Amino acid sequence: MATVLRSLQDRLADPSIPWKTVLLASIGAKEVFEAYIGSRQRPYLSPILHPTLPSALKPYLTASDAHDTYRKSQAYARHKLDYDSVLTIVDLCETIVFLSAVAAPVWTALGLPGGQGPHWTLLRGFWDLAGQLPFAGGGHSEIRQSSALVVLLTVIGTVMSIPKEYYRNFVLEEKHGFNKMTRGLLVSLALEVPLIAGLIKIIHWAGQDAILRMVAWLIAFIFCIQIAMIFVYPYVIMPLFNKFTPLPTDSPVYPRVKDLAEKLSFPLGKVWVIDGSIRSSHSNAFFFGLPGLQKHIVLYDTLLEKSKPEEVEAILAHELGHWKGMHVVYLLAVALTQVAVSFATYALFLENGSLLSAFGFPPTPSHPVHFTKEKLGRAHASTGPTIVALLLAMMLFSPLSSFLQFMTNSITRHLEYDADAFATKLGPSYATNLKTALVTIHEKNLAVYGVDHVYSAYNHNHPTLVERLEALDAQLELDRKKET
Repeated sequence: MATVLRSLQDRLADPSIPWKTVLLASIGAKEVFEAYIGSRQRPYLSPILHPTLPSALKPYLTASDAHDTYRKSQAYARHKLDYDSVLTIVDLCETIVFLSAVAAPVWTALGLPGGQGPHWTLLRGFWDLAGQLPFAGGGHSEIRQSSALVVLLTVIGTVMSIPKEYYRNFVLEEKHGFNKMTRGLLVSLALEVPLIAGLIKIIHWAGQDAILRMVAWLIAFIFCIQIAMIFVYPYVIMPLFNKFTPLPTDSPVYPRVKDLAEKLSFPLGKVWVIDGSIRSSHSNAFFFGLPGLQKHIVLYDTLLEKSKPEEVEAILAHELGHWKGMHVVYLLAVALTQVAVSFATYALFLENGSLLSAFGFPPTPSHPVHFTKEKLGRAHASTGPTIVALLLAMMLFSPLSSFLQFMTNSITRHLEYDADAFATKLGPSYATNLKTALVTIHEKNLAVYGVDHVYSAYNHNHPTLVERLEALDAQLELDRKKET
């Protein structure tokens, strides 16, 4: 296997391959595919083509304003889809500028380093600029310069996203009554920089030409990060943005939560209420806790406001279905498999000098070839910055990410159906209350509309309301047949 991979690496390094054209075509193909997926959904959001509620929703939305809610849901989803289409074009234009010399005159006029050469790109300009930042090590440490590049690109990306996010959150979401969003740039940097530095260090240590060993160590590293995040995210990161308060014991929801936990032998610690309403009007519930220890349940204040106590209990029955089915373990395995497939693919290009040269990174005195010794006793050359090779490989294989998105969504959607089925098996009342709770939440979130099955499979890691109601009805019918 290692010999085959090495041979493939050498063939992909063929300087006759027009990598810039291939990469931009790959990105364009993904955008065209996603535009097609979006076009499949548009008819369902048309008040002319779909003027009435989907049949699966009619038994649950019987209020006099149900039709008005349906029209508002269509308008909200249509607005988001239209905006995403505009963003796709804007992002594609930004990518072309980033990977070309279009910005060279402006770069030179600003007196920034570089801006010249037949293969110069803005990406190369940012790499050179990152090397001049105070914490980049003067360009003598690839890891420090790579970390500086991550900081530079993250800050620039955040600044450029301000008008996009402003419109999304304070025009689109605000118009439909949902937005109360804030941002967390420093937290993002605090997570990204060590992660990138760790990945590069492992790649250099394991050896870029020993693909299987490198991927194995990267999987181990990502696994450790994911396990650490089980603790860090709820205990450290979330409290930076939200306030956790204990659910009052005199709340009508509290005895239901406690009884359900005892019924399922769930190791309940505390029940928290999170002020999700300060950032969004959407509702949610989840549990967290380290393996083998007590688990804590978190309820969004919006969920308590929008749902009856028995409906909240049914939602929790669904969440505890994830715990009972050990879905976290499945999701972890899926994530690690995705990491393995992605890095095994990207690793083929870590030493691809022709790819790097096409975007302004030829091995020159300004960027010397670095030699390291890998464990098999063979020296290998790094033909350019590892982080740049990874970035280009990710863009080159953007269609692969679409395929993996289909696969991971398929698995997570299956687990959601499984958790719903678990709740129905607790009793008919749980199924009834779960359905009414789902309808109430989706109604408040303006998500009561039909959906194309391909669009849903690609864009939603949870089944839509119509899909979940149909699956719940099918599960109830199956349970009734088994009883008879």
